Formats: sequence, structure tokens, C-alpha cells
Amino acid sequence: MQTKASRAPIIAALCLLAGLCCRAQVYSPVVLKAGQPDATSLTALAQGIYEQAHANTPREKAEAIWRFFLTDGRFVKPGFWYHIAGWAYEEPMGEVLDPIKLLNSYGFGLCYHIAPLLAAVYDAGGFEDSRVWFLTGHTVAEVYYDDGYHYFDSDMMGYNPVGSGPLKQRRVASVHDIERNGNIILGKMKGPKEVKPGSVDYPWYPADVRAQAINGLAGLFTTTNDNRLYAFKRYPQGHTMDFVLRPGERMIRYFHPEPRRLYYLPYQFDGTTWREFPQEIAQYHIRTNDGPHSQKDSRTWATGRIEYRPRLQTQGSSAEFDMPCPYVIIDAQFTMSADLPSRDDNLSIATSIDGGRTWTDGSRLQGPFHGKWTALPATVVKSEHGAHTAVSGKYGYQVRIAKSGGGQFHNVMLGTRFELNPRTLPELTPGRNELRYRATGQDRTEIPVRADNLDRFASKIEHAHYSGANGQGYVINQHSEPGEITFALAAADGHELTGFDVGGRFLDLRDGLAPDKLTAEVRNVTPWPSRNAPAPAAWIAWSTKPDGPYRELWTYNPKLSWKDGQVIDRTLQWPEVDKHVDGLPTGTKKVYIRYTISGMAIDNFRLATINSRSQSSSPVRVTQLWKQNGVLKSHAEQIGAGVKEHPFSIAIPKGMNVENQAMIVECLE
Repeated sequence: MQTKASRAPIIAALCLLAGLCCRAQVYSPVVLKAGQPDATSLTALAQGIYEQAHANTPREKAEAIWRFFLTDGRFVKPGFWYHIAGWAYEEPMGEVLDPIKLLNSYGFGLCYHIAPLLAAVYDAGGFEDSRVWFLTGHTVAEVYYDDGYHYFDSDMMGYNPVGSGPLKQRRVASVHDIERNGNIILGKMKGPKEVKPGSVDYPWYPADVRAQAINGLAGLFTTTNDNRLYAFKRYPQGHTMDFVLRPGERMIRYFHPEPRRLYYLPYQFDGTTWREFPQEIAQYHIRTNDGPHSQKDSRTWATGRIEYRPRLQTQGSSAEFDMPCPYVIIDAQFTMSADLPSRDDNLSIATSIDGGRTWTDGSRLQGPFHGKWTALPATVVKSEHGAHTAVSGKYGYQVRIAKSGGGQFHNVMLGTRFELNPRTLPELTPGRNELRYRATGQDRTEIPVRADNLDRFASKIEHAHYSGANGQGYVINQHSEPGEITFALAAADGHELTGFDVGGRFLDLRDGLAPDKLTAEVRNVTPWPSRNAPAPAAWIAWSTKPDGPYRELWTYNPKLSWKDGQVIDRTLQWPEVDKHVDGLPTGTKKVYIRYTISGMAIDNFRLATINSRSQSSSPVRVTQLWKQNGVLKSHAEQIGAGVKEHPFSIAIPKGMNVENQAMIVECLE
């Protein structure tokens, strides 16, 4: 069951760690192998791709990013991304478009995942602009350089050189070019299944060539009436890989699923019922029971665990713990020693995914009982291939252990299991492996605001309400009054705020089209507002005082500009907005964020608080596990308290067969 808590300002830490002493923590420890692209940062990832490919010119850099994300592992190592449907989906927003989530928790998806991801990496890689097209049946990305847009497709694995001269020096066609001239694609074919020598760079749509489907591919572009351009950024930037390890806490990341049938199983919600989202397709041998593995080769997902053993100093009637996770959560499990002398003694578990505003009851234990108790969060639904729990598909939760009567609990271990992309981990190989550890002093906390439950999060709502049906919807302003939604952000531990992130997805719905969470494409809605209404307006502003003055961070400008001078009249005006503010005035303990909409909708709010921690941190132990000719080996590296960077190496004799097993990062007591 769910129980409600009173509405309160958003607290960055979300809950107090009851009964715990204050001890040093470690912030966002990362271990990378020399030369390995860093997937925790889009900018670092792009630079790493350039270095690997020795790319210098804009043309070389654009191709290097395209090639890095090719879905078929035959064409590129490490085969970072692969193609599979139905597995990169999270409620309530649906198909995952956040690039950091896609890189680190998934590493797979379809065209509507990879196109925004490509655009995000192009932007982070220093290109002047990128954009995404919806071609009704396919989604593609373009990047702007040399005074024009150029279309690269990592999902279907192709791009189209035009003109003459050396292949690598030819101009790469744009979507608009192919719209006007389908022969840019068709003219490269020598026969139904044969490509003209020297006309393309490989790979060039290999599945379409093999299936004699190039005509259909060209038709996606040349049937222009249903081609639509996302006029603003298509990807959100609300998530980062920031996390905290507390003393007694460790993160284990495996290079494979542990066990084999463990994976994040997405479920969709239609407003009434939860259903498994992945669909089995016999034609392509896709079986949900097999998990999200590559359909082309042996590439798979991987899993990991966060294990936290808090040191309880005192024991009251309950203890609450914050359990953040930078990866998408599969499930959770809580173990403890319980001493319940009589039937009047009880222990219970509850979890919250909205910062303690509401709680969902999980396992319950009644005495008399003496021994180890394993407790679980509530199961929302069970289905053929798994279960959806009260914490599945989230990036953090709170857990509350409550007791009644005279019982006691101790030796608590709070466990969270998550899914990850194993190609983001440092993979050991025979020879000398140079690795580098790094950590930050920044504590960033994302706030899990939901558009359909704004009253639980907002400190003030005026002239705005949620409009939804069948599990999808958005916030709009009421009548002719501008709608205002204000949030108060603060840190629960009394620390000063040094910065914050704010953003959201705004929707211009005048053409009757809105995002569809199930397909990442479009769905028809009633046009809003009416055609004769004033021009839509929206802005985001912030202040250190509830009554202002407020400083604007972003204002909606519906008037589009065109870098290449080619006006596109088929646009989806759904701006994804993300802003970062740092350098707050000394002593700032709370900030107020105000969203204002008039004739615009919002279906996603993104908020995060940032504290720059100055206190000393705990020592860290990094352990790498691998099998060497079938024999389990390990290397443990201890990093001193407060050390932000630490290089080390692991030597493996040449000629050995190496199977990477896991990497463990532990914050020591």
C-alpha cells in the first residue's frame, strides 16, 4: 500500500540517514584504462573517439563518431552499441532519450535512441550544430560543418558521399538533399544486391542491400510529407553518472549478467495496467527470456550491485536510508539480523521513489523471530518473464526500516541491483594495463519530479494543471492565465548549495502532435490552444528568495533560424531545455526555480542540486577480477583518503586467455 507524506520543499539529500554518524564519503569514483573513451562525460567521450580514430578535420571527426556507434560489431571495436528493440524504456517518459543513460545503463536500442545520442555527442564534440529528423519509420541525425548539414546513420550503418574525387573528401549528403534527389542513394546500386565499387564507404546499409530494400530506404526520405524535423534539441541532459559511496558501501560492476537471466525488464503503464514492454518477434529470434542481447553476435548487457552496510549508532522506532544509483535499477534486497521476542514485535520495510513524500509497503516480519531476515520492496506486477517492483526502472530510492514492540535489528545490508553497459568498464588484456582512478568533490542530487504528481514536489502551483490519458500527458496553463510552477531546492544536511541544474521538455501543441512515449515518435492530440490564441510563451527563471527578483535562464523563441539557409516547414517544436547554474552567492541554502507557460505544455521537469564538498574523504579500494587461463585472479589497489587522481597498472603475461569478471570500488571505514 502507499501512504502519503505532507508536501514540503524539495530536499536535495531527500532523507536523513537516521542513527548514523557523519563520516567522510567518496564522490563519483571512476576507473578507466588508458585510451578508453570515457562514457561518463559526453565531451570526454567525443575527444576519446577522436583520439582513437586520429580524427582532425570536421569530416574525419563526424565519421569517427558515426563509426564508433555502428550497431554491428563486425565493423568497429569495442562494438559499443548494438541494435535491439524494446529494452531501453523507462516509465513515465517511455523510450529513453537521455544520452548518459543510453551510454552507461544500456548500450543498445533502435534508431530513435541512437539518433539523439549521435546528435548529443556531435554537440559535445565541438560541432556548431546537430539535429534529428523523424522520417516516419526511421529516425536519423545530421551534423553541421563546412556550411552545411550532413546525415550519418549508425543504426542502419550508412552515409552518402556525393560529388567526385577521393571518397573520404566528398561532401556527405544531408537529409534535405536526399529528399529532393533519391538517386543519391539509389544511384549507388549496380544491381538489386550489389553496390557500385568506389561509390560508398563501408559499411553502407548492409542489411538493406542484402534484403534488396534500398528502394524502401530511399522512399523514407523522398516521401517528404511525413518527414518532420525536431526543430530544437531532441535529447535531454538531466542525468549524470554522479554518485556517492559512503563508508561501508561498495559498488560491484560485472562484465556479464550475474546471474544470466538477471536484467532490467521494462514495463509500460497505460494509466490502469502494467505490461511487459519488450515484444517477442519470432522472425528475428527475439525472445524476452533471453534478455537484451545482441541479435548479431555475443555482445550482451551486464549487471552490478551496490551494497551498503550502515553503522547504526542508536536505534529508534525507524531508520531511513537514501539509496541513490547512477544506473537503472533492476531490483533491491535488504538483509539484517532480527531479534523479535514476542508476537507483539514487528519489523517492516517500505520504499519511496519520490523523496519520502509517499511510501510503498514491502516485506513485513512478525515475532517471535531470531535470525537473519531478507526483506524485499513491494512487487507491483508479476508477468511471464519477470516482475516489476516498487524500485525497478528508477535511479534511486529511499528505504525505511520500522519496528514496533521491543524487538531489535542490526547487521543491516542494503542491496541494489542494476543494469549497465559492460563496454564502459576498463577491460584488461594480456600485457601491461595502465589504469587511472579519479574522484570529484561534487555532490549532485537529482530530484525525481513527475509531471503527473506536481503537487508532491512544487512549493507553489498557479493556473496550471496536468492533462493526461492512457498513461501519457503534460502540464498546461489554465484558461488564458499564464501557468507558474515553482520549486524550492535545498540541502537537507545544512550544507550550502554551490549550484543547480534545471530543465524540461516543453511542447508546442498547436499542430495537434505530441510525443508518444511508446515509440519515441508522434501521437495525435487535440490541438492546444486554439488557433486564434496569442503566440505561445514559456520561460524558466530562478531566485534565492521565494518572491524574487527572478533571473531568466531560458525563454522560448518560436521563430526558427536556419544555419544553411534552407527553411524546413515540417517541424516538431518540442524544445529540450537544460541549464546549469554555479557560483551561487556564499551562504545560499535554498533556491527557487519557476517555470512559466502560456500556450505551451511541459511533460518533463528536470532538477538537481549541487554541493561542492570540502571535507576529507575516506580511503578507497579498487579491485579488478579476471580469469587467466581459467584461473581467477585479482588486483586490489588502495587509494588514500582525499586523493582525486591515482594512476596504477596491472600486468598480465602475454599469451594468456583473459576473461574479465568484475570491478569493485569500495569506500573503506
